[in-house]
Amino acid sequence: MWALVKRSDTLLFVSRGVLGFSGALRLPEQWQQGATESVRLRFFGIIPGWMHTLTFVEICDSQRCLVTQEGGGLVAVWNHRIQVSTGLQQTCIYTDDVEVRAGLFTLPVWLFAQFFYRYRQRRWRILVRRFQTGSTCP
Repeated sequence: MWALVKRSDTLLFVSRGVLGFSGALRLPEQWQQGATESVRLRFFGIIPGWMHTLTFVEICDSQRCLVTQEGGGLVAVWNHRIQVSTGLQQTCIYTDDVEVRAGLFTLPVWLFAQFFYRYRQRRWRILVRRFQTGSTCP
């Protein structure tokens, strides 16, 4: 699971359908600490959005933690922390913590984030099932 978190194609898979990224072909295969990437958002695959910048502040293999500082357009701050920890019986616990600041748009952006991360969790489950059956991921 942790190895999947660090891959660009995993982000594309778990976001597909709600959020797309123009310029995604330029993204590295694996995220690198200290790197900054910029993509144009596409909502629901068709509605053009703004340029969104992701800076990978921390990628810690020993703690299985990935931290980004993100933002663009209406969203001044979209800081994201992913933590993967060991669960019971060959399971894991995946946690997303997101800080959102968008001025007057903070409430609508927060509501979108609630929807988006619930959607991502469903997509993660699909991805994990594919991975467990040996299918090509993502």
